[in-house]
Amino acid sequence: MSSMQAEFEALTDEAAEWDTTADALSAAAQAAAGLTIEASTFSFISQLIDVQTSYLAAQQRVVDVCSAGERETRKLADALRQVRQDFESTDADVVRAISALWVPE
Repeated sequence: MSSMQAEFEALTDEAAEWDTTADALSAAAQAAAGLTIEASTFSFISQLIDVQTSYLAAQQRVVDVCSAGERETRKLADALRQVRQDFESTDADVVRAISALWVPE
């Protein structure tokens, strides 16, 4: 494997790691969204100060942060794949250009 091919593979491997992170963040968001606590679970005093509303706001914040993290890490993975594609196409263009100029005897 050439040095350049190894670098291309490294980009792909790094993208896969970001995909794994995005999958974990997605699972965390789904798990957090599924956590429910009924108002009756809280004590009487907690109901008076509306702890459930605070809980729901905090829960939504966790879901939002995990979802945003998933989106951003997927963008990173996609960007790394795009970089590889750009380098590979540029590399192929250079080979074609040189081949057009140089004819071995």
